[in-house]
Amino acid sequence: KEFCSDSSIDNLFRIISLLAKVSQLDNTLGEEISRAGSQAILKRLVDRIKEYITIYETSTNEPSEELLDKLMDYLDLTCELYSPMQTRGMPFTNEEIERRLPLVYNLGPTAVPEGEGGDGEQHDHDGTTILISQVTVRQSSQGDVGYVMWPSAIVLSRWLLSNPQHILGKSVLEIGAGCGLVGIAAARLFAQSNCEEKKCVTITDVNDLVIDNIAKNIVLNDVSEVACVAKLDFYEQTGNNESGKWIEGFTFEDRDPVEVILAADIICQPSDAVAAAKTIYDALVPTTGRAYVVCADSEHRFGIEIFQEECERVGLEVTTTNVADMSEDLLSDCHSTSGYVDGMNLTFYEVQKK
Repeated sequence: KEFCSDSSIDNLFRIISLLAKVSQLDNTLGEEISRAGSQAILKRLVDRIKEYITIYETSTNEPSEELLDKLMDYLDLTCELYSPMQTRGMPFTNEEIERRLPLVYNLGPTAVPEGEGGDGEQHDHDGTTILISQVTVRQSSQGDVGYVMWPSAIVLSRWLLSNPQHILGKSVLEIGAGCGLVGIAAARLFAQSNCEEKKCVTITDVNDLVIDNIAKNIVLNDVSEVACVAKLDFYEQTGNNESGKWIEGFTFEDRDPVEVILAADIICQPSDAVAAAKTIYDALVPTTGRAYVVCADSEHRFGIEIFQEECERVGLEVTTTNVADMSEDLLSDCHSTSGYVDGMNLTFYEVQKK
């Protein structure tokens, strides 16, 4: 009776709802709770709720319809969390937890000289904090590079916050997004802007596991209203769509061209440079379309040395700037990323479709 009192059901429903929300937003914490024995507790709760539902349904007294509805809702939510395949296990080690917890990026604007990719002004907004979960599965191939954070994503995100005028009010597409930091930074600017029409940033990658992780990071950062995910394979784009369109990888349908493309560390081999140039050409609107790309130099990224040439080959105009010449502040936090070494040269590419 005490279990089935309205107050007890309401309190338990709030606890289970909180557990469901935590598990959705933070896979690590959800799995840690499971390892600590939550599945055994959920199993007992499922059995207990079913028992009480049976008692009420077979009772000679008229059961409270509202109470039965609450019990059924409670059962549905508990069953969503309960998985017979999950058993109590050893808790995560400190190293495992550190690897699984979201990375925290406090990204503030920095003054970038005019003519070097910036407007020369220090913007008065306070910046933003973005949480990024990486894919915890071990990388096994080159196609898994999007599992982790790379330095160019931080640089491009900081540049965006310093130069919001390049994206506000425009259609934006991030390609080869990896963990999605750049696209989420753009989405955060959209969410905080005073623009009457809120645009949506489309954040793309080709790896399905990476795309799932981007979707979780969008939810984690509460930008679902201004960001969405899609699949885009560089190697499926033709490089000859003068008026602009790109092929979405889940539906294989043509998508409209965009005004801005964002890309960070998208090239790992020469063929990537060729395919990325074709993708940028196809996906940009003519004349006014711009792509902003940041990549490490050829000492650290194979194939980047031909990227500008391939862009020009398909009909794109390219200007380049050394990131260190733009602002040293753009390189803040890069030490927390994969593959960064002191003295690494990164290049900022501004690409225009003629």
